[in-house]
Amino acid sequence: MDKKKLFTYGLLALCGLSVLLGLILVFKQYPGPAGKESGKIELPSIGKDGLAIVYLYGEIFVERQYSVLPGFISGSDAIVDRLRKINKNKYVKAVVLRINSPGGSTGASQEIYEEVKKLRQNGKKIVVSMGDVGASGAYYIACAADRIIANPSTITGSIGVIFNFGNMQELFKKIGVKMEVVKSGKAKDIGAYWRSPDESEKKLLQGLIDNSYEQFIKVIVDGRKMPYDQVKQLADGSIFTGEQALNKGLIDQLGNLPDAIQVAADLAGLKGEPYIIKDYSPVEKFFEMFGRKSDENSLAQITQVLNKGNPRLAYLLE
Repeated sequence: MDKKKLFTYGLLALCGLSVLLGLILVFKQYPGPAGKESGKIELPSIGKDGLAIVYLYGEIFVERQYSVLPGFISGSDAIVDRLRKINKNKYVKAVVLRINSPGGSTGASQEIYEEVKKLRQNGKKIVVSMGDVGASGAYYIACAADRIIANPSTITGSIGVIFNFGNMQELFKKIGVKMEVVKSGKAKDIGAYWRSPDESEKKLLQGLIDNSYEQFIKVIVDGRKMPYDQVKQLADGSIFTGEQALNKGLIDQLGNLPDAIQVAADLAGLKGEPYIIKDYSPVEKFFEMFGRKSDENSLAQITQVLNKGNPRLAYLLE
């Protein structure tokens, strides 16, 4: 056998060994992301009741973005997809929604909120665990849960709506740039960066904000069982620590992710060490991780930057 063939066969053997080791690592049971306290990972095929963890990290947009790290996803479409899969899994009796987010667009927050509500309607217990921050739209989503748990110094609250856009009118005057616009209606270019909105447009925008704001208030009133006037006093955009939020009735208790996992297990009547159930095929996840095109992640990051600059209604801690 010549050296070229020997090298080729050796390379193929190494590739095969790498794939085999990767599959072993994916299938292998391992402690959850918070350590041993978070429970043992099990595959959905084991037929054992347990709970699932969904990670909601970063600013919330309507987009399909998956993280390279297993189980970590961002983008409301991707999160809704995962929640729907979990809802169909009869072995998942509870869900821990791990939140570390300042909120995001109103539409994306509401889509996730509605899907979390469907989980509860299907009999699954929902516990929110807040990390560094769980504010505005992220808090909106949390109000769909049975329990909200936060760290003593978690930043939460920021209950309100914002609509922001740039105004380069004075800069354009200085450099001699003028935008010519042909439009079908007076308010068609509302929020345009080359001019200031007039009073009628400000009134129109304020109407949008007020309507979305009242939707937010209603979600808290319904989810937290708090009087409207009490919520209204807190809903001025102020932020609170977890400890302050507990005193104001915005969360249920202080604790970390393992605490939230145990609370979810207790609510669902799961005995012994809580089992965390993956809602995806490990083999599928393995090939997804290594088969993903790098430009997909790059495109998702560019989309976030572009969305950040676009005029939009947002439940967002700025």
